[in-house]
Amino acid sequence: MLRHAASRLARTRGFCTAADRPYVMMVTVTVPDDRKAEFLKVLDSDVRGSRFEEDGCLRMDLLQDEADESKYYFYMAYKNKAALDAHRDTEHYQAWSAFRASGGISSQVASKAFAVDFQMP
Repeated sequence: MLRHAASRLARTRGFCTAADRPYVMMVTVTVPDDRKAEFLKVLDSDVRGSRFEEDGCLRMDLLQDEADESKYYFYMAYKNKAALDAHRDTEHYQAWSAFRASGGISSQVASKAFAVDFQMP
């Protein structure tokens, strides 16, 4: 078991510069009740497009808050910051951006981070 853990850890370290490290965004949004169905449709497209069409996407998850059904969390991990920047040029991201600009969310908080110890998929 220890050998397996050490082997796994070896795959997750060794990043030389910020440009080489995985880049993660954690986003919290609040969605008005009357926009939830549209939000889920737009995000389904963005999540699937990110996962299956973008080589630089390592992980993209959409989560719903346990206590507040209008609050959602996105967790996006990309190979590096350049891969996340490329995500913003995709059709599925543009659809999300248009939804957001149309007033589809009532609040958004985003955090961005470079990986320090990250398990690659």
